[in-house]
Amino acid sequence: MIMSVRVKDLLFERPIKLNDAEDHKIILKRGFLSAFIYSIGYGIYEYFVVYNYITLYNILGSVGNWIIMYVSLCLTVAFATRYNKKFNIEQVIMGLMFMAMLEDVIFWVCLWIDKGHYPYPAGNWWDSYFAIFRILGGLGRPIPIWPYVPIYYIPGFAMVITFYLSSNFGPKYSRIAAWIIGPLFITIIAGTLSDELFALVALFVIPSVSYAYILILLYKNQWNFIIKEN
Repeated sequence: MIMSVRVKDLLFERPIKLNDAEDHKIILKRGFLSAFIYSIGYGIYEYFVVYNYITLYNILGSVGNWIIMYVSLCLTVAFATRYNKKFNIEQVIMGLMFMAMLEDVIFWVCLWIDKGHYPYPAGNWWDSYFAIFRILGGLGRPIPIWPYVPIYYIPGFAMVITFYLSSNFGPKYSRIAAWIIGPLFITIIAGTLSDELFALVALFVIPSVSYAYILILLYKNQWNFIIKEN
């Protein structure tokens, strides 16, 4: 009985249940700072420890390093945003996306500092590893003008900035931005290490199911948000 109540809360209430404005400000600040600091720290660690000098890459491999990086970010943001005995899934997902951009920038900045030359355009390893990057037109390719950063930085940082700016207007706008952006990022994650067919299916299925799910929840709740979460 208790389990069914928790499942019902997780699946049918929490997606449309908001913290009040003051609690939201606290959670937003914790979420942003934890993701920001973690991204800088891991970018430095990844360059100097994983891939250079100590070279843990020889033990972990690329996938092992990515698993550690993403799981550790999830745990860091989850515990940083724990409030009223609950973790904030919205901040975890968007923190992952923030880290996927910023950590990569920090890695290349470390190379710039270490080697003394501008790191972009970087070698396009993204398209060779990530099927969904290839499907979307080669997001790992550099833009043709300075600063020659990978194409995916542009939509990626745009979505992250949109989320955090929207969040400053209150919990409702934060949740709406997360609903729109979150499924797209989850699709990217699902389609990274898969083949092209799976990535293509995920590109259509995950956003469609996610948006339909949210619209159904709002419709059943008469298009209202549950404003207070305790």
